[in-house]
Parts: sequence; structure tokens; C-alpha cells
Amino acid sequence: MRKLYTLTLLMLISMSNVLCQNIDFSKLQKKEGFVDFYLDDDKGKIYLEISKLESEFLYVNSLAAGVGSNDIGLDRGQLGRTRVVEFRKAGNKIFLVHKNYDFRAYSENPDEIKSVKDAFAESIIWGFEINKKENEKYIIDATSFYLQDAHQVAEKLGAARQGTYKVDNSRSAIYEAMTKNFPQNTEVEATITVTGTPSGSYIRSVTPSPDAVSVRQRHSFIQLPDDKYEPREFDTRAGYFHISYLDFTSPIGEPMEKKYIARHRLEKKDPNAALSEPVKPIIYYLDRGTPEPVRSALLEGGNWWNQAFEAAGFKNAFRVELMPEGADPMDVRYNVIQWVHRSTRGWSYGASVRDPRTGEILKGHVSLGSLRVRQDYLIAQGLLQPFEDGKPKNPAMLEMALARLRQLSAHEIGHTIGLAHAYASSPTSRGSVMDYPYPYITMDNDGNLDFSNAYDDKIGDWDKWAIRYGYDIIPEGNDEKSYLNKLLEDTYSAGHTFISDSDSRNSSGSHPQAHLWDNGESATGELKRMMEIRKEKLNSFGLNSIESNTPEALMEEVLVPLYMMHRYQIEATSKLIGGVDYTYKVKGDNQRKQSRLDAKSQEDALEVLLHVVKPENLALPNQIIELIPPRPMGYGRNRETFPSRTGPNFDPMAPVENVVDMTFGFLFDPARANRILQQHAFDSQLPSLANVFRIIRLSVFNAQSSNEYENQISFIVQGKFIDQLIMLAKDSRSSDLVKSETRALLNFIRSNELNPNLNPKRERNMVNHHKSYLAEKINAYFRLPEEISKPQTVSIPDGAPIGSDDMSCDFEF
Repeated sequence: MRKLYTLTLLMLISMSNVLCQNIDFSKLQKKEGFVDFYLDDDKGKIYLEISKLESEFLYVNSLAAGVGSNDIGLDRGQLGRTRVVEFRKAGNKIFLVHKNYDFRAYSENPDEIKSVKDAFAESIIWGFEINKKENEKYIIDATSFYLQDAHQVAEKLGAARQGTYKVDNSRSAIYEAMTKNFPQNTEVEATITVTGTPSGSYIRSVTPSPDAVSVRQRHSFIQLPDDKYEPREFDTRAGYFHISYLDFTSPIGEPMEKKYIARHRLEKKDPNAALSEPVKPIIYYLDRGTPEPVRSALLEGGNWWNQAFEAAGFKNAFRVELMPEGADPMDVRYNVIQWVHRSTRGWSYGASVRDPRTGEILKGHVSLGSLRVRQDYLIAQGLLQPFEDGKPKNPAMLEMALARLRQLSAHEIGHTIGLAHAYASSPTSRGSVMDYPYPYITMDNDGNLDFSNAYDDKIGDWDKWAIRYGYDIIPEGNDEKSYLNKLLEDTYSAGHTFISDSDSRNSSGSHPQAHLWDNGESATGELKRMMEIRKEKLNSFGLNSIESNTPEALMEEVLVPLYMMHRYQIEATSKLIGGVDYTYKVKGDNQRKQSRLDAKSQEDALEVLLHVVKPENLALPNQIIELIPPRPMGYGRNRETFPSRTGPNFDPMAPVENVVDMTFGFLFDPARANRILQQHAFDSQLPSLANVFRIIRLSVFNAQSSNEYENQISFIVQGKFIDQLIMLAKDSRSSDLVKSETRALLNFIRSNELNPNLNPKRERNMVNHHKSYLAEKINAYFRLPEEISKPQTVSIPDGAPIGSDDMSCDFEF
């Protein structure tokens, strides 16, 4: 029986091969181009005609139509990997091989080259059986290759805990409408359906039948650029993304790792002219699906970059235009700005297709989240509270939102022309659009707000210097390295500082200028200024914050960004405590040496942070608490609202907890505590950890008020203080000296601040109960320190895309 089964199977395979080899390809639709292919509409098949073996090209997979959830991250227009590949024959198969360019050898000795090549693995992406051979051309059935889940949608859904999925071939097919061929690129698109059991709310919220998720995936074969592009060396001071590899033919004593910046190819028609037209300008095309007035704002902001290229000696070298009608945004021939929709607001980002061998950018690809602009509008709405009866809508809200879009367009394009974030630009008059700015709003003595300078309206000075590093044509007779080094020294002589993501997004950060969503030369001074505006506008907050015929409970969505408007400036100010001023200095350059922040700056920062958590600055005005009712039917709580410990009712303590958790979380970060303790050992004039602890303790336990609401807030602050100290004492990142100081403080607080017997007649029952509870919490820690865990805190309302540190917002591919 087994022999009969085997014989039958072999006969079926043999018949299948005969049928494939006997296909009359002349009757199929042929599309000629970079890689010729045939389409068999009746059978849903696609065949590639391979005429060049072992000839390198680029392979890019992408997501043409996405899922629509910011949390899952599978966006329309999302680029996948860029790989250098080649077709290679092996027996009766054609392999698609991913070449390994991470390890290289450039030598006249072929054996040396071969030794490096053989030392590191390649990756065979796919194996195709040869269906037909004719005149050194091979026809292969590529249907299964194109119907794979190349973008790993199923895997990403699983990683996001949305369910277990796999490709369903019966619901997947070649998408012929977007399958095209051109002389330098071949584009094949497929509808891919992954099916399974959904388990997450994100996928249920965006998919009509969450057990079947259908997207479109694109496969692009792209001709490699010619060898006339000149790579430019990466320098950590210049602010560029880069590619890198190990060169095993580097002489001993020289670095093996080679790094080149990512940039577009840009050449002058007249290389000797100070200002010249380009041989080929860099053109970006805006998504035709972008509505007005957003469209005009994005075009205007994107075109700011022409200012920077003029500074680099190019006339009319960069422009942004509306996408030609019928053009394909996924086509590698177009640099694009896509207007991407999701069910919730989220990040915008700039990606690119670039040559992995050299860093040359072949396609810039910007994705702008369409809901982001509504957050800026909401910020303005909470501040202006413009909806008085009979008055027209204040145009300042829309103008501020559009100003942000101009800046955002320039920012994300900046990534796609090679630039990284420049987060230390706020103090230099907004020196770079590659920073994250918070709207700069001023208030006069009468409480009137001015939005006219909320965002910048031009390219920054740092950006001009950075573009010069990447795109300047080196004058004939000049050594490139010397020329670029002089350019960087001139940049820093002009007063600029470049600090990027890893130093700025870190909650343990120490740089006094590198922050996200901040403003001004002084983080402390700006926090004070924002606190004044916040207090004024909270006191006037009411029904004028929402339009007529709007459920009054929706005031909470407007309240959140107003109450939390200082959240990022709190983080910026915390970095000054135990702060260190430094640069990405290289030996011999003109950048300043690192130095610890002076005592006055650290003390001022601590003072204003403790001011933030004073009960009077945490308490909501009574009229707000009285006005916001429970959520009506159809308007449940969401990520834009505060959490609640009071059931369906608005919880006025939840915002308090949010701010206290955030402020103390920054203050008692283990790395910060370690730095504070160490700095005093090197300079006795700088604050010691013991003294910082003392100042915080006195502020927290001396807060008293005749207002019972504020007194309860002071209890919350004291409890959060104790929780943070216990966590700091337990944290494996805390040094032993920090742990010993923290335990000593806890012991002192238990014996002094929390002893109800010290003054029993003056204390009320609630105060005694609160002190006893905190004392027992400390006792429990001392008895079983490894058994105590930090109490669960209420979650802070979403701030993303302003300030989330769980992803970088901007990606490079």
C-alpha cells in the first residue's frame, strides 16, 4: 500500500512538472521591464523570466495597504527591508540570494576576497524550480514567493498580542492592478490574508472580521545605481544616519568598521560655481489624498529645505510638489509624503530605500499620521476656551495646528534626506526642525495668549550646517576630510550642540539641553512660565472649552492636555539634577569639555519640581470637578481621558497621581541618584544625595492646608514619596551607597515624620491613620524587602506622539 501511495505521488509530481514545462507562455500576458514576467489570469499565476544570473539588484518588500492601528504598527505605505540580492542557478533550481555586505574585502587578491566571503553566511531567501529554459533564459513560477507573508504581518500581530495568525492561500492572490514593470524596477503586489484567532482589542477595533486580516504587500526588484556615487564618511558630530560594515582588508592599526552617511545623490551642473543648478533636483511628491488646508501646509513646510540646500551651494535643488495623478507612491522612482490614517493618533516617521553598499538614498518615504494635527488643535482649545455663546470659532486654533504641520513636514523629510534628531536645538533659537518642539505660547499680564510664535516658520541654522556637511561639493584641490572637519568646527563655533535620541529619550538622561517637546534656554525657567499659564487657564476652565450640543463629559478630553501641559518640561528640568553638560566631542576638536552642572542650577531645578507637586498646584479648581459628569452612553472612557478609581465618575485624584508619579519617577531614577551621590564626592559644592533627600522630605511632609481636598493630595504625595524610596532602595540599578542612603532616610521618616505619638492632640484621626499606614509600609519593606512590590499606579493618559519613549517615531530602512 505504501509503495502504491509513493508511486502515485511521484506520478502526480511528474505530471505537474510536465504540465508546467508545456505551458504556452506566448499565450500569457507578458510585461517587459527590469525583470520580465508573465501573468496567467486564469490560474492566478505569475512567472519570472530570469535572463541575468549572479547580477546584483535591490529587493524591497513593503506594505501597500495596511491595518490602520498605531499600536500594531502595520501602516499603509510602510517600508520593509532593503537587500542586495541576486539570482543564482543551482541544479534544477534558481535561488534568490541575499548577499552579505556587512562583512567585506576590497583587495586585488581574489583569494583574500573569497576568504572573507566564505567566512560569513549568505541567506537564500527563496528557491524556485525551473519551468523552462530557452536561450540562456529561465522561466520560474514565482507565485508562492509573491504570496508569502514577506512583511511578517502574522508575526507582528502575534508580537502585539493580537492573536495567532497564518497565511490563508485560498484568500490570497496577485493584485494585478498594481503589478507593473519598468526599465529599472519591477513591482508586484499581492493581496495577503492571514487568518486565525484574534485575542486583542487593537485588531478587533480596525478589522471588520478580526479572524481574517487582509492587506496588500509589495515586492520591488530595483536596479542598483551606477558606481559614480561618492560615499561620504560618517562623523558623529554631523547629525546623519549611516550604514556600516567591517572591512577585513583594513591595515592593522586602522579601524575595521567603515561608516558612511545616508544621503541623496546631488551634483552641480557647474561644480566650480558657488551657487549652481543641480544635475538632477531632489523632488518629493505629496499624497493626493491629503485634504486642504493640510495639503498647503505640508507643501509649504517641506519646501523650507530649499533654504538649506541653497546654503550648500545649490539653486532650486529641492522641492515638494503634489503627486502626479495616477502615480504609485510605492514606486522607488518617487520620493513621497504619505498622509496615513489610523484609528488612533500616533507617530509620523521618515523612512528611505537606500543602497546598503554605500548609503545612497534612492527613495525618501515620509508617513504622516493624519490624527496628530488634532492633538495640537486640542491643546489650543484647552488654552483658549473659545466657545462662548454667539462668538465665532477662534481661528488661532487651526492656525497653530497648521503651523505644527509645516514644521512636521520639514522634520520628517529631514530624516529621509539623511538627518537624525537634533534634540539640543531649543536653546539656540530653535536651531533645528529636527528637534521636537512644544508649542511656544506666551501670556500677557491680562491673561491673553499669543499663538503667533507657537512653531517656527523656516529651516533652522543647525539644519543648514548639517546639509552642508552631507551635500557640499568639495572644492577642487581640497582634502575632503580636512574640509569637512573645518565645516564641523565652524558649526560648533556658531554655538550649536548636537545631541540625539539615546541621550534625550532616556528617563535617566543628564544633558541639560537635550530634551523632547521643550522650549527655551532654561528648562527650569520654562517650567515656571508654563506653570503660570497652566494655573491661569485651569482657573478659567469651563463650558467654554467645548462647543454647544457637545456632551459636557467631553470637557475631560480638553482638560487632559491643559492639566498635563508641563509634563515634558518636568522631564527636561529633572535632567538638571545630577546633570552633566557634554557633547559628542572628538579628540582635538573645538567642542567644549564635559562638566557637571553647577549647584545653583541643580538647586533651582529641584525647587521648581517640588513646586510642581505642591498640593495647590496639583489640585483641580472646584468648578472643573463640579462640571464634569460621568460619561454618557456612547462615550466611554478612552486613552485620551484620565483613569478613574471612582467608578463612572470623574476622579479628581487621578490627574494628581499622574503628575506625582511622573515627577517622582524622574527624580528618583536610580541612575540620577547614583550621579547625585557621586558628584558630591568629586565636588563638595555640588548637592549631595542626603541633602537632596532632606529638601524633598521637608517639602513633602510640611505641606499643610486648610482645604481638605489639598490635604488628601498631600497624603498622596507622601505615599508616592515613600513608594519611590522603597523602589529605589530595591532597584538593582541603585548602587549600594544609594541603597544605604535611601534606607537611612526611610528609617528616619518612620521614626520622625510618621510617629503619631509625637503630637497626638493636634492630629486628626485621618492623619494618624495615614501615618500608621505609611509606617507599616516601611516596616514591611524592612522585614521582607524582596517581598514588597511597588503598588500599581493609575496609567497616565496618552501623550504619544508627544513624548512616548517606547519607540523612536522615526525609522530608517
